[in-house]
Amino acid sequence: MVFISNGTSLIPVALSTNCTISMNTETSDSKTKDDGVWGAQEISGLTWEISNESLHTVETRTIDWTFDALFEKYKAAEPVNVCFGVPSNDTTEGLPEAGWTSPGTYTGKALITSLELSGSVGDNATVTVSMTGVGELEKA
Repeated sequence: MVFISNGTSLIPVALSTNCTISMNTETSDSKTKDDGVWGAQEISGLTWEISNESLHTVETRTIDWTFDALFEKYKAAEPVNVCFGVPSNDTTEGLPEAGWTSPGTYTGKALITSLELSGSVGDNATVTVSMTGVGELEKA
């Protein structure tokens, strides 16, 4: 699950159906004549991204992030503290009364680079949020 800080604690994106963390390596060409016909690359940077897809709700919720709350974070145009992982209180019984607890597995600061709300006839409306890491991604 994807968790975002509300200033006090990390809370999850509401009604998540799919989430992804991507870690990428940027390379630069370092080929010289000594390499012959073979290419040569060196690592020039590391980047990461997190995305989440969820069902849309119009409920006012305090235990997780809805589209409206994410919109306010998006408008602030500032990095958010984010966490990705399996909740530490994971259960097959559904949402715990107090909400999901952040695992703290992969954490860092990220910018909300995309926020989408969409819906089709006969389907549930969905929310998609994408974030790009700012600085190091850490593993607890």
